[in-house]
Amino acid sequence: MHRFRTALVVGGALCSLLALGGPATAGGNPPGNNGTVKVDGATFDGGNDSHVDCQFAIGFFGYDQGDLTGTATFELQPPSGNTVLLVGSTAIGEDPAGGANDFDASLIVDLSGPIASSGAIADPNQGFHVRLTIDAEGSIGATTKHKTYWVDNCGGEGGGES
Repeated sequence: MHRFRTALVVGGALCSLLALGGPATAGGNPPGNNGTVKVDGATFDGGNDSHVDCQFAIGFFGYDQGDLTGTATFELQPPSGNTVLLVGSTAIGEDPAGGANDFDASLIVDLSGPIASSGAIADPNQGFHVRLTIDAEGSIGATTKHKTYWVDNCGGEGGGES
C-alpha cells in the first residue's frame, strides 16, 4: 500500500506540472531565460563568429512572442580599451516562439566610426577586443547575455588582417 501512495503523489505532482505549463509545454515556448544571440560576420549566415569585420550582424534566436525589445551594448575590452562604443535596440518578439533555433531578429552593426573615435588600441594579430551585452525583455530570471569577440578591418584603424 505504501508503494501505491508514493506512485500517486509523484503522478499527481507530474500532472500538476503539466497542467501549469511546466517543463513539458508544447510549441517551443518553455518558461525561463529563453533566447540566444549570435555574432555573425559579413556573410550573415546565422553563424556565431569569434572574429568579425567592423560591419557585422547580431542574430536573436528563440525569444518569446510579445512586445519585447533586445538592447545591445558594445564595449571595448582590454587590451583594446574600456569604453562603450555603441548601443542599439531591435524588436525581438514579433513572431510566435519556435524554440532555440527560431530566428527572431537581427541588428546590423558598424563599429568603424565608434572605434576610430574611441582611441582604441588594436592587437596586431587579433584586432579590437569587444564585449557585447544583450538586455532582452521577457525572460524569467536573468535578462542579460554576454559575448566577447574580436573585431577587425575597420577602415585602416590598426589591427591585424582577418
